[in-house]
Amino acid sequence: MAGMRISLSLTVASLKMYFRNRQAIFFALFVPMLVMVIFGLLNFDQFSNAEIGIVDHAKNESSGAVISSLIARNDGLATVEVGSEAFEMARLEDGEIDALFILPDGFGEPGGPVTVSAITDERSPQRAALAMTLMGQVLGILERGTLQSGNPGTGTGAAGGVADPAPHFGTLIQTTLDGDDRSYTAFLVPGIVALSIMQLGIFGVVFALVQLRQQGVLRRLKAAPINPAHFLFAQITTRLAVSVLQTLVLLLVGLVLFDVAVGNNDLASWMLVIVLAILGGALFVTMGLAISGVARTEEVAAPVTNLVSMPMMFLSGVFFPLDALPGVVTSVTQFLPLTYLADAIRAVVTDGAGVTDIGTELAGLAAWAVIVFAAAARFFRWE
Repeated sequence: MAGMRISLSLTVASLKMYFRNRQAIFFALFVPMLVMVIFGLLNFDQFSNAEIGIVDHAKNESSGAVISSLIARNDGLATVEVGSEAFEMARLEDGEIDALFILPDGFGEPGGPVTVSAITDERSPQRAALAMTLMGQVLGILERGTLQSGNPGTGTGAAGGVADPAPHFGTLIQTTLDGDDRSYTAFLVPGIVALSIMQLGIFGVVFALVQLRQQGVLRRLKAAPINPAHFLFAQITTRLAVSVLQTLVLLLVGLVLFDVAVGNNDLASWMLVIVLAILGGALFVTMGLAISGVARTEEVAAPVTNLVSMPMMFLSGVFFPLDALPGVVTSVTQFLPLTYLADAIRAVVTDGAGVTDIGTELAGLAAWAVIVFAAAARFFRWE
């Protein structure tokens, strides 16, 4: 009981010291918020290619002409894939494609259907509009090409009969798929939250402990009547409390500025994100303890900390999806601790995922926690 009172007293004192440090608050809250706002306002959705799915029920010459023309005409503006209706619809609902075009049976045949169904994703309006424009251009070009081929649709054939009507390539009938937010900002905000948790845990702990060690504070604490573990408990608890506060602030800013909701805006989703912030914070604080044991001076601490954090910052899917990286790189970076944390928070925020849905990410974080704890126990020193 006495030990708990000491730990709580030290924690309260540590929190007061932290929040009186305006520079620490600036880097913990304002800088991540600024990065998130800048990248969010850039809106990279405007510059990315459209992902198009096609369902070909006709499987005839006309449908083949539409598909080949769309692939040839997009000038690198779109990626086109053909699949079954169930598969492509699932991809559209999961946000993997921006528009789905369904070519019906008898498409392009005389007397056949004259409409092409288009289902677009409201979560990516720019790319969906690009897909609609490309398909409209293709249908128009094929239609004009048919009319110019000398078969206007009626007339007298060689045997004196009426010629077959020209195939009509149809018009687009558009419907919109409602769904959860999968815009770039919805991808970015959870990534920035995870990145902030990592930076607070590693940078905050490493430089604080290195400075205290150089000043001889840790040596004196070891000789003090209190248990040194109480001091570490206070430091870790302070970082975890700030990590939770940081997470809530960033998510609220994302909600206000970019309309990024947390799951279904239910309490369970918010609580799960807070739990992930605590778990991720504990992992990276422990990593900071391990690094502070290796880097005994501030001159060494800076490069070692950057060596650990920089690869995770740019290769863990914080700013851009992992599939934008080469396959060889992705095969390694998908196992980084920040990747697991960012993917878990993003699944909860964008998909409303529950604990069972992020089992892989939680297992990855647990495995890294064991590795990092072993490293901290091996390398951390009071002097």
